Amino acid sequence: MVALPTDTQYALSAVATDDQAVASVFRLKRRPGGENLPVFLPPARWREHLAEIAEPLEERVMALAESAWPGAVTLIVNKRSDWSTRAVDGGTVALRIPDHPVATAALDLLDAPLTGTSANIHGQPASLTSDDVRRQFASGVNAVSDSESLHILSEAGVMPAGTASTILDCTGLVPRVLRRGPMLSAKLGELLMQHWGLSDTDSVS
Repeated sequence: MVALPTDTQYALSAVATDDQAVASVFRLKRRPGGENLPVFLPPARWREHLAEIAEPLEERVMALAESAWPGAVTLIVNKRSDWSTRAVDGGTVALRIPDHPVATAALDLLDAPLTGTSANIHGQPASLTSDDVRRQFASGVNAVSDSESLHILSEAGVMPAGTASTILDCTGLVPRVLRRGPMLSAKLGELLMQHWGLSDTDSVS
């Protein structure tokens, strides 16, 4: 497991197709069963990984992804039935490419989709620095066990913004805003207008 900085907050990341590593993320985070983990895509080859993970996207959704990534926009799309991961229980998957030099470098180095859940105990505040991560997972019942390891990467001078990503459900005819983040702004509004003719983002909430 790796705690890596992103453009929004620190994330707990493991290779999404490594069931043992993903199980460690659930245990460390103490996340309830049945709650899916978001997945990060490597920026250099995100289209190839997307094709392995998700059902073919509508042209407008693909154009939205190309315009919004890397960035603080998470897209929920239909998952391919033959892409197996313990991180996702169901037919949809939440995908994003974080816009942070450490995260993008790690993703491209591994060339694999990684889990992108926030690096905090379930229900606790998000971690915005490497010190925040250490405080959450350093001691007592929250400590990482001997059989599991957590490598904490430095933010390298680029601090996470501290706000969660915007989540758009793209599985229907029109994207629906499930969570408003920093990208629910003029840029995202322009994209929704350009591809769906939506003049008011409130209409897709």
